Amino acid sequence: MRKLFWIMLAIISLQACNQNEEVYNIEVNLDGSEGKWVKLMARVERNYVTHDSTFAEAGSSAVLTRGIEGVNTMYLTVDDSEGSIQLLVDNSNYTITGSLDGPEIKTNSKAQNDLNAYNEKLRPITDKMSEMVAVLRKGPDPENPEAFDSMREAYYALYEEQNAIDSVYIAENPASYATVLALRNSFYMLDTDQLEAALNRLDAPLHQMEEYSYMYGKLERMKAVAIGKKYTDFGLETPEGEMLKVSDVHQGNVLLIDFWASWCGPCRQANPEVVEIYNECHEQGFEILGVSLDRDSASWVKAIADDQLTWSHISDLKYWNCEGAVLYGVPAIPHTVLIDRDGIITAKNLHGDELREVIESLL
Repeated sequence: MRKLFWIMLAIISLQACNQNEEVYNIEVNLDGSEGKWVKLMARVERNYVTHDSTFAEAGSSAVLTRGIEGVNTMYLTVDDSEGSIQLLVDNSNYTITGSLDGPEIKTNSKAQNDLNAYNEKLRPITDKMSEMVAVLRKGPDPENPEAFDSMREAYYALYEEQNAIDSVYIAENPASYATVLALRNSFYMLDTDQLEAALNRLDAPLHQMEEYSYMYGKLERMKAVAIGKKYTDFGLETPEGEMLKVSDVHQGNVLLIDFWASWCGPCRQANPEVVEIYNECHEQGFEILGVSLDRDSASWVKAIADDQLTWSHISDLKYWNCEGAVLYGVPAIPHTVLIDRDGIITAKNLHGDELREVIESLL
């Protein structure tokens, strides 16, 4: 009888373990969360949607529990609070304390522990970058604009340092789920061959992640418009409502397709330099076609006028679903594609003196 009791107890325990593995359990006790909704957000086609939510009662932890397939990137948020916590969620147990800005995450999830270690590695850099962003968002001080420029250059230097760390991490950790996120953050800097090699190095279990599928889809589109290939034609409407194609502007000229948007800070900062190059080279047969990822026509038209962008412009006002951006596998903006007189794609994402020199060599 006693033997039967222990056998039944073992079976019940095993069933309990199996049940726990069929759902995630996320226990949340964050500063300022009492009396508010705690939400687990998923990113679907660049939009954030609520995957799970619970109300945080006073005096007790909020618990999110639900079954999920595979490993998924989620974002934990609290209503009426800024910021979120990036999580790699699978059917594991999580305990999250601290704050949205400085969470402490304890878990038995291998994927999340990978991410915790990766974030800790980057923390000295990301903390400095966050401090700088808070200052840079205020804009330059009219009495000391040099300080703003100096901080912006320091920010870019930290960004390059982060990319260097990411490159090493990606190469050394092909089985880490955090590697997929690191690659997702920096793959736009890679050409077709480099991205394909990076994806091929990742272990098979990582291929089920949405970020991997996204990058693989971008890779396939990038191959169709790779350097050395003839450009792919497409047409969208001008601000005046007329249809204009890439081929209408190319016409045997050297052409720069410039993917940008009025809301894109780096795009707007790059525009004065592009204007200067256009004014220098236009009469020799250099054209630019601006392809906007804007959603609002008025903002788009205003930015064209404010930045004195006197070349041709087109858009379908579909944001990241812009037909041209999808066709050319644009992962981030600004994104430029340089086409020679014969219609061959010769370079991408050049800027400054390098862009000027290549354009001059093609004219």
